[in-house]
Amino acid sequence: MDTEAPPVQPVENTLISCPGTTPGTPLSKNQLKKQRKLAEQIEFRKLRRVKERERRKEKRADAKSKGLPLSVGPSRKELKRRQVSAIGQPNAADAISVAIDLNYDDLMQERDIAKCVKQCLRIYTINRRAALPLRLHFTGIKRDGHIHECLKKNDGWENWHVNYHFDCTHSEVFEKQQLVYLTCESDTVLDKPLPGHTYVIGGLVDHNHFKGLCHQRAISAGLATARLPLSEHVDMKTRSVLSTFHVFELLTRVAAGQDWTQAILETIPQRKGAKAKESNTTIAKEEQLEPCEQQLELVEEKQPSTES
Repeated sequence: MDTEAPPVQPVENTLISCPGTTPGTPLSKNQLKKQRKLAEQIEFRKLRRVKERERRKEKRADAKSKGLPLSVGPSRKELKRRQVSAIGQPNAADAISVAIDLNYDDLMQERDIAKCVKQCLRIYTINRRAALPLRLHFTGIKRDGHIHECLKKNDGWENWHVNYHFDCTHSEVFEKQQLVYLTCESDTVLDKPLPGHTYVIGGLVDHNHFKGLCHQRAISAGLATARLPLSEHVDMKTRSVLSTFHVFELLTRVAAGQDWTQAILETIPQRKGAKAKESNTTIAKEEQLEPCEQQLELVEEKQPSTES
């Protein structure tokens, strides 16, 4: 009796076994680095959102304990009042001004210009919500240039409480003796924003392609320069180069009376891994221990001697 041949099992075609297909090459070191960086950014976003939720809960709990409305921040009417009062100060010599230098229109690509304008929007929001708003100026805007056209895409931008300066730089608007250009290459450390001075921040998004350009322009124009005291107060894993709106936020915090260490830790992104300097912590502890040590010395002096 003839036996039937077993049925032929169909061959499953995969991407590798298909004819004319070459196996994929392993990822390069650069691609692996990008993947790790993307994963870290996603993780930092989650942590940042959790931290933001905790801040909102603390603000609401504090407002509830004080019998205040449970709104997260001040009303729009209060924000507008702060901004108007900051701009309309009667004594201009006592005001602290900040100028965002936008005279880099031709050096940025289209996507970088969009990022630059987005940072300007964020700066306006930070200043509007600051406890002590600063006088904000946007200088060096080329009329009908790339930055100007990008600003026009935002409805109502003309009504912002910002001083716009078209086709003129900060050197043409303010006296040179009052200008201080903030650059990380400067040898001078900014101790504290001083009234009557205008601090210039370069509005350049270049991904480090034009390193030191803001500093070179400031020196060529004969302006004073300064850098933020980042390395004096915190240790960071990455470079101490900050975004334009981070520099502006630090200035608003310190101008309102916050110390540098706390302002830096609350402003810069977590990915930079900033930690307070141990020397600063040690000095603070020593200052707290000094009164205690003095009291112990007084007690020892009052105690009778047991020596024969």
